[in-house]
Amino acid sequence: MKHLTKYFNSISTITFAICIILAIYGTITYKTGLLPVPWLIIPICTGLCFFIASKLNKLENLNMTVDEYRRIAVIMCILLFTAQIITAIFADFTPINDLSYVCTGAKNLILNKNIYDDIPEVHNDYFEVYPNNHFLFTVIYLLYKIEFMLTGNITDTLPTALNLIGLNISYILMCRIAEMIHKPSKAFLCAVRGMLFTPLITYTSFFYTDSMTMPLVTSAAYFYLKFKKSGKITQLIICGTLIGMAYKMKGSSLILLIAVIIDMTMDKFKIKNFAVIILPCIIICKIISETALKILHISHETIKQKSFPLIHWIMMSADGRGGYNSADFLYTQSFTGDNKKSAALTRLAEKMHNQRFFGFLHHIAEKISYTWENFTFMAGYYYNDSFSSRIFIVVSFLCHFTLLFSILISMKKSTDKTFLFRLCLFGLIIFLLIWETRCRYLVSFFPLFLLI
Repeated sequence: MKHLTKYFNSISTITFAICIILAIYGTITYKTGLLPVPWLIIPICTGLCFFIASKLNKLENLNMTVDEYRRIAVIMCILLFTAQIITAIFADFTPINDLSYVCTGAKNLILNKNIYDDIPEVHNDYFEVYPNNHFLFTVIYLLYKIEFMLTGNITDTLPTALNLIGLNISYILMCRIAEMIHKPSKAFLCAVRGMLFTPLITYTSFFYTDSMTMPLVTSAAYFYLKFKKSGKITQLIICGTLIGMAYKMKGSSLILLIAVIIDMTMDKFKIKNFAVIILPCIIICKIISETALKILHISHETIKQKSFPLIHWIMMSADGRGGYNSADFLYTQSFTGDNKKSAALTRLAEKMHNQRFFGFLHHIAEKISYTWENFTFMAGYYYNDSFSSRIFIVVSFLCHFTLLFSILISMKKSTDKTFLFRLCLFGLIIFLLIWETRCRYLVSFFPLFLLI
């Protein structure tokens, strides 16, 4: 098993290094217009990021006690929470795209309007087409309902507050996990990395699935590691429940369940432990689905007829840079029931045939670049230019690539204690090669990557 782990570590390290190289290529190719200096500064800044990462990783060699680490971690948590509150207060944020449709639908339902009032006509079956957003809708609907019952108003205050708390909990749990698996100085390095991960601050008001999933994923990993130490079945049940909730919030969270199962297999856990984690996951998924359908007044038959098959997202991402494609969306939407699946398969085959082998390789390279190059994680796009200043872009570049290089350097000497997190990183890379991709799809898993 040790040889298998070592082999996987080499493969995952090489794969991640390729992602970083293509991200730098993508930055030079697509983002030079954003920077206040000629494109040549990007290779220079990249070298600077590698230098900073090398120095940053030397924090691991500090002589630090557990008590010292805990005191520093508390201070960092307070600083982060303060920055998050300030950001939430002053950020100019209005829900857009999918989040806007979810929020508008929830408000309409509470106000006894047609759920699709003020939603673009092309999305007048949004909740039937996208059951993957039903859990987010349920959470936002309940928060809006509470505020409406108490004040008679509906604002984004409660969703933002929940998101802010969730992001902070993610950081706190990341620090706790670091203490569990690393020596104090390495745990301190992980805590510093967390402070450099800008979405912990910039996503404070962007309460979409990426940030809302983060505390669920981090909490699930925390309880799994607690179970490995204590052997308490209740902690494994909690882990399975949290993974189920995370999956209903964002489908890519299933990667964590797969990683946990592989880790359990490597550790030769008893068969009953696999059932203990999988059953709560299935049960909570079913409860969430039925609750959402009841609130939305949507039948299972309607979902079957209108929802997009999984192959749609594979087809949509199979050319170009692998992101959202409105033409592919309208194409799949024009069919019903099982016809959607066959239509998507036909279009996927056409794309693969037209690209040929080397065209497909170019597409994969472009897709990886598109996923990892955006060092602001689209903060300016979501916050209506509040985070589009040149200074923020440069700072984000330095933070992002410093983190990537820091993780890469650590992967070279990774231990079995970080195997779960390396599995998640490798799994997400592979998943986003197959699925529709965007830089924000990395956000929910990033606290786990910082622990490598």
